[in-house]
Amino acid sequence: MTTRIVLADDQPLLLSALQTIIDAQEDFCVVATCSDGAQAVATLHSDPTIDIVIMDIRMPVMDGIEALTQIRQVAPEARVIMLTTFNVGDYVDRALFAGAHGFLLKDAEPDELIRAIRTVARGESILSAGVTGHVLDMWRSQLNGLSPAIPAEQKQGLSLLTPREREVFQLVAQGMNNSEIASALVVSETTIKSHVSSLLAKLHCRDRVGLVVLAGRM
Repeated sequence: MTTRIVLADDQPLLLSALQTIIDAQEDFCVVATCSDGAQAVATLHSDPTIDIVIMDIRMPVMDGIEALTQIRQVAPEARVIMLTTFNVGDYVDRALFAGAHGFLLKDAEPDELIRAIRTVARGESILSAGVTGHVLDMWRSQLNGLSPAIPAEQKQGLSLLTPREREVFQLVAQGMNNSEIASALVVSETTIKSHVSSLLAKLHCRDRVGLVVLAGRM
């Protein structure tokens, strides 16, 4: 089964490079490239069966945040990976709440890009290690050193975690994917998937991004 992908970025060279890397995979196909968020929304509006959108956060005409919001309306099944840099201000924060399924740094290595697409295509979420650190720093900065109020159900969930689940939680918060966590803990990837599913249920998080945000509030 081919994963159909739309790319959106206002830098032609980056678009070309991304398309070359992605189209080299037999099961991936870039079906459209867009230079701004409005084009991306129009593309998804005309074909809401697109699987994945990889989109820059900052673009002319319509930025990635607004485009993400509209894409969620016209193509709710499409999963969106945001491309970002370290200097993104509150863009990442806004994208989290808008429903982004993943974040990648623009200078990510090709194999990291491909892993991220495969992870998101499986229904999971992904944060590159660099973005994870930025997200945690951002939340701590916004909290001004104060301990945030964690919802009661999440507090209860934290108390129910097994020692292994706590280990997995910490590694997810560092931006590691299932394969990397499995290698670090010397267990199977299937076992890690089971632990992550348990974490999401116990901690009342929608996805891995929610786990990272919760970790940043602790």
